[in-house]
Amino acid sequence: MRFSLVIVHAVAVLLAIGSGSVRAQSVREHTRLTPDRSTAVTEAQATELTLTLTETSVRPIQSWVRTAGAIDGSRKTIRALVPATEGAFVKVGQRVRAFSPESRSRMYQARVSGIEPRQDGVSVVATLAAQGLEDSTRYVLEIVTELGEFLSVPNEAIIETEGRRVVYVPQGQGRYVAKEIRAGVQGELFTQVLEGLEPGEQVVTFGSFFIDAEYQLKGS
Repeated sequence: MRFSLVIVHAVAVLLAIGSGSVRAQSVREHTRLTPDRSTAVTEAQATELTLTLTETSVRPIQSWVRTAGAIDGSRKTIRALVPATEGAFVKVGQRVRAFSPESRSRMYQARVSGIEPRQDGVSVVATLAAQGLEDSTRYVLEIVTELGEFLSVPNEAIIETEGRRVVYVPQGQGRYVAKEIRAGVQGELFTQVLEGLEPGEQVVTFGSFFIDAEYQLKGS
């Protein structure tokens, strides 16, 4: 998500007000850029900010194909149409979550039980694990598809700024440095890394926004 310096400054002020001005002010004053252009964070501050690190590794990337379809008289089979671009990733046996518009609080587990290519897309048949209880004839479907296994990082680790995508990597002794990456396939939870990181490198996930805010405010 792209943030202007004005928004970043406003969030920093809110952090100072929301969690106690003295503690938050201490975090802001001591989280600053070092001569090597990294951002320093003490162990206590990292705990307070709930900084979480995740390894860059090869993992499956999933995408959730969302569509809507009609349920049949048995109230167990739903047929829906998926655009051809997304339908190429739909396979028999994939998991499906189904919701009735009348009761979004109730979720039904299902599986893709049939696929039929059509000129206007792909016709998908999903079979519910249990009979639908609502009177609705239409259901919203979320099909969990696999895009493949790629070198990737969590989506939360990536910050978009001025057309660039950066992540923050620990450098030891509480220091974090920004690294620009080139991203590929983006799934629901993870994004493929084409350039900029090596397998095994750790990146900041939760807490990366705060480090980036400090980097932008004090680095600019």
